[in-house]
Amino acid sequence: MGNERSGILIQARSGSTRLPGKIFSRLILSQPLTMLDFIYARMQRVLAADMVAFIVPENDSLLIDFLKRRNYNFFKGSEQDVRERYRQAALHYDLDTIVRATGDNPCVDPGVAMDTLLHFQTLDCDLFSYNNLPLGVAVEVFRREALLDNRIAEDPQHREHVSLHIKHNPQIYCVQHASHPLMKHYGDLKPPRLTVDTAEDLAVVRGVFEVLGAEFTLRDVLDLFGEGHDFFLLNQHVEQLVFPA
Repeated sequence: MGNERSGILIQARSGSTRLPGKIFSRLILSQPLTMLDFIYARMQRVLAADMVAFIVPENDSLLIDFLKRRNYNFFKGSEQDVRERYRQAALHYDLDTIVRATGDNPCVDPGVAMDTLLHFQTLDCDLFSYNNLPLGVAVEVFRREALLDNRIAEDPQHREHVSLHIKHNPQIYCVQHASHPLMKHYGDLKPPRLTVDTAEDLAVVRGVFEVLGAEFTLRDVLDLFGEGHDFFLLNQHVEQLVFPA
């Protein structure tokens, strides 16, 4: 395990059906930094990973130009097949273990990502994630062998959702989940929605960043939520798009 190479691959695109251009939104209005800037900086704090890169569609010139100007690591891949994009990136960066993050989760917690990767490294499984965290702060970790495996009958969903072929086939792959210990301190508190799919989601996340600044933890957000700030109410009606797991 000690010689294995791990990397954080952040899935991103400039197009969005529900909120076009959201990845370029500023979260602290007095600063020029965008959602992508904060995600990249937060994931660079996961010291257990060997590298961080964005995974982007090869024809997304708007995003590619942005990443070049920022001098961020990125890999261009298939426009339509997100899983193939990840497969080629894993080979390009010679990764044994992939941490999957996404460009719509600026509240992703570096500590949680570190915990996820380190816990995965203690397990003999193909995929691991924590399953009791607020939407928008977690990552998942899987092995390159499982990502590249072609034994599964092709399904269009598998091209769009990177690890779905692993989760859908427990007879072939070992998938494990666990409860993150931090959450036990908050009892029955219904966690806030911290991903960004809609304008209401963006308003909530901006509220978090405006109050806490850029380097908050999940505990900071949950404590803030427990204080009853009104902006957390803005996206409680938003329905998350759910895909078979």
